[in-house]
Amino acid sequence: MSEAAGNIITRKTGTTGWLAHVLVNLSNRMESVLVTVVAAKGSTPRNIGARMIVTKDDIWQTIGGGALEFDVMARARVMLGSNSTKWQRQLVKIVLGPDMGQCCGGSLSVLLERFGLDEADALAALDAGEESHLILAHPFSSGLPLAPQSLSDLPMEKVFLAPMHEKNIPLFIYGAGHVSRALLPRILGLGFDVFLVDISTARFPPKIDADVAKVLAKDPAAVARRAPAEAVHLVMTHDHALDEAICLQILLRGDFAFLGLIGSATKRARFVRRLKQAGISAAMLDLLVCPVGIAEITGKSPAQVALSISAQLVIWQQSGKNTGIRAGIDKAMAGQKSRENCHS
Repeated sequence: MSEAAGNIITRKTGTTGWLAHVLVNLSNRMESVLVTVVAAKGSTPRNIGARMIVTKDDIWQTIGGGALEFDVMARARVMLGSNSTKWQRQLVKIVLGPDMGQCCGGSLSVLLERFGLDEADALAALDAGEESHLILAHPFSSGLPLAPQSLSDLPMEKVFLAPMHEKNIPLFIYGAGHVSRALLPRILGLGFDVFLVDISTARFPPKIDADVAKVLAKDPAAVARRAPAEAVHLVMTHDHALDEAICLQILLRGDFAFLGLIGSATKRARFVRRLKQAGISAAMLDLLVCPVGIAEITGKSPAQVALSISAQLVIWQQSGKNTGIRAGIDKAMAGQKSRENCHS
């Protein structure tokens, strides 16, 4: 594995959130309005904390689409076209039925924050500061700077508190073949830092999204050994022996969040037998998801398989990330270490 690949694996994660986008816009002398859902009641398109960025000609992310989003975008662009005042804000309460003509029946409050060149230095300092991992206090009133919660003396009802950087989950895809290429556009925006791993430059797609890090490695199993803890791994290389070597390294470590292997039930049975011979416990092998993807999608085209895998990851995010899977790994690792002690 090249030195560059090692540096990519250990790069700072979670740097593709709203603050990074605003700073990039400001570096291009483009002002932005950050829109955040700060309160929600009843049926609403998105939950508290959902965000989008509005610029003169574009948007990033969404707070739910439809009439709500068009109204908020219009308000944001009025702010962009107005005379600049430092730390300009609007707090808007919207009742979806009477105000938007929508049948959702809920209400929400959105905070609009305009960031122009006057705020650029302060935002860059926050991003680079020692407290960049802390909660950030967003005042509801204009004229007040953003600040880490620890430095804010505003009453709680006057601010919205949120992480300065949203922490993304590292996701390693081993193999840049047809399924991987179909999968990439479906998982971007789902809260992952995506690393695409393969053995030669020629195997990568000619065009790849800027949010995907390419990892060139002669030995992808070495990438699996050095990947961050609590990462998601999807193993789908061109070679079954390479798939097995990668799975072995991940299962030996045991600190993964999710391990999916592309293939059939027959492939799983063969891998389980061989990995058990290599010292992996039965409990740990139960955590190997193969065939990866949801059973309800049975199609075998790359697009269908990619859709199946992305759906499974979303279901996992919602229900298993911090509960059963983590508990199962801890239990399996304890059993595996116990067995190693017995054999030592």
